[in-house]
Amino acid sequence: MNIDIFLFLQGFLYAFFQNLWIGFLVLLIGLVIGVPFAIIVHYKYGFHYLITGLITVLRSLPVFIAMFIILGILTMTFSIDESNIFSIPVLALIGGLCFSSISGSFDATLDYLHFRDAGEIRHSLLIIPNTFRLFISLASTTAVGAAIGVKEVVYFALTTAEHFPNNVDRLILVLFVSLFFVSFVLSSRWLLNLLVTKYRLIN
Repeated sequence: MNIDIFLFLQGFLYAFFQNLWIGFLVLLIGLVIGVPFAIIVHYKYGFHYLITGLITVLRSLPVFIAMFIILGILTMTFSIDESNIFSIPVLALIGGLCFSSISGSFDATLDYLHFRDAGEIRHSLLIIPNTFRLFISLASTTAVGAAIGVKEVVYFALTTAEHFPNNVDRLILVLFVSLFFVSFVLSSRWLLNLLVTKYRLIN
């Protein structure tokens, strides 16, 4: 494998940053919508049955399907400069991930409200690690954007692999990216579990 390691790592980390900022943005959108929805349902305000039904639909729709539906609508409706940070593929990915982000934020907030009202403050604070877990899941799932041209880590690996002359080098690159994502998820979960354990010991 004959590549410039410095340039490769620079491009790789830049691509991974795309995963992180998209995941963070989607999480924020999910919180902005999911938290009020959970409050409405918890206190049984008007339209709470409608919101419960909507959340059920969001949970059941796979990211891939939602992403391609939104991509089709955007492609037929808008003309956006693909050099823009919010290109059509990026918007489609964000839209598809928002479905799971909204439902995840809704569930975490609803659990928090139930525990808080029951006086179980310690359990209610699980909303913090649950939200962090949701972010890790969203940041990892952004990799599906490679299917529609979102320039994140998987897309970067695929386009880089095209310049390799043999399949062995391509396989090594794919394994590297896979191990990177696995390490990212496992290390994040380890850190989260460590923080939760320390919190339990303190309290």
